[in-house]
Amino acid sequence: MKREIDIEQLVTAMKTVDEAGRLFEEALAVYEARGLQRNGDDFKVAGGSVQTLQGAEEMARGARKFLTDLALIVGYASAGFDERVAGRHAMSRTGFTAVSGGGARMARPLLEPTLRGLRLLQSVDLFDDAFREAVEEVARAERATYPDPSMFRITDATTVPAGSPSSRA
Repeated sequence: MKREIDIEQLVTAMKTVDEAGRLFEEALAVYEARGLQRNGDDFKVAGGSVQTLQGAEEMARGARKFLTDLALIVGYASAGFDERVAGRHAMSRTGFTAVSGGGARMARPLLEPTLRGLRLLQSVDLFDDAFREAVEEVARAERATYPDPSMFRITDATTVPAGSPSSRA
């Protein structure tokens, strides 16, 4: 019987994701050593210290969680239970969102360990083109893009539609 899940491909992906996660953790440690803190209004600023720390942490944690997901797939597939993880295997090809979400928050230029981790992820055969493109977008972005500053704009009271609760006195 032909195995539907390529265990060798998954193990190779696991090793690469593990190394990328280690590099993301290294970058997070550098940011923390620089004294970046998670306080003040800086949370509103794309690329600010709060968002940069959050992004670096998301990437490191996301890689670790994804590694666990891959290990689960490998374990079941190795035991001959491919059908129990077929859906997870298909989803594993899409990578993990923490790369694009975390990367969008971070100050530029990205630290070298982060860039090396991103390049490693691009080399994984398991991942589909959409994930590789998302990783490339993070690596090439000239600035942080999240959060969008318009999320924090206060609208003028004159622009509140008539009849809405805030327009009633």
